[in-house]
Amino acid sequence: MHFTFSKLIGFFLVPSNVIASLAALTLILIIFRRRSAMCAAGLSLFVLVAGGLSPIGNILLTPLEQRFPEMMLPGEQINGIIVLGGSYDSQSHGYLSTIVLQEDTEPMAVMVALAKRYPAAKIIFSGGTDGAAGPSEASVVKQYFISFGIAPDRILVEGNSLTTAENARYTAQLINPPPGSHWLLVTSSYHMPRAIGAFRKVGFDVFAFSVGSRTHGWQEMWVPEDTATDNLRRLDIAVHEWLGLLFYWLSGRSDELFAR
Repeated sequence: MHFTFSKLIGFFLVPSNVIASLAALTLILIIFRRRSAMCAAGLSLFVLVAGGLSPIGNILLTPLEQRFPEMMLPGEQINGIIVLGGSYDSQSHGYLSTIVLQEDTEPMAVMVALAKRYPAAKIIFSGGTDGAAGPSEASVVKQYFISFGIAPDRILVEGNSLTTAENARYTAQLINPPPGSHWLLVTSSYHMPRAIGAFRKVGFDVFAFSVGSRTHGWQEMWVPEDTATDNLRRLDIAVHEWLGLLFYWLSGRSDELFAR
């Protein structure tokens, strides 16, 4: 119930959803001939233009992606590699015979190369499935790893977590990392600050291995993308992550507002 409510609140905190909702409200107000229809129309148009044609998405997203340098390997020997769920489309898999990767595919894509680079490291996948029919995301991803030649006894799966905070807590409980061990955390660059904060909160200090940057560094953060859809997508992701960071900090899921 709590998870469903948080999803509902999150839906209306995404800029593109706000634009669509304002457009629908405008139509309703026009049908009922309300004077406020012009105000709603003007507001939805302003948000659309600001989000779709300006670099505000890049401006908000760049600091998140630059917090932890992309694909930086630590000098220490790695005991295990943790990848967070979200790349596998659990809805489509129930109807298809192949794994369907979602938009952020990079964390899953780099796992095979990392597994070969660190042949003695454990491979841990953390991510549950929110009410989807068919097999769990964790069980399907395990078969994905095995299909690339990763030995089954190297693979551990945690299939109960639905949030980043639960990723951290359940993974720590699954692994119970011994003192002095070194673990690599793989997730999207923009999501890494929140993930690192959540893992540190449960006493699990991991190395960040960021992948899949959408922006192009500090020098181009003021330049909008070529299409409004790209700009809006960056804005959606950035707003979601910044609000997530604030919520995790205020709710005690992380001791750091912006982990470094």
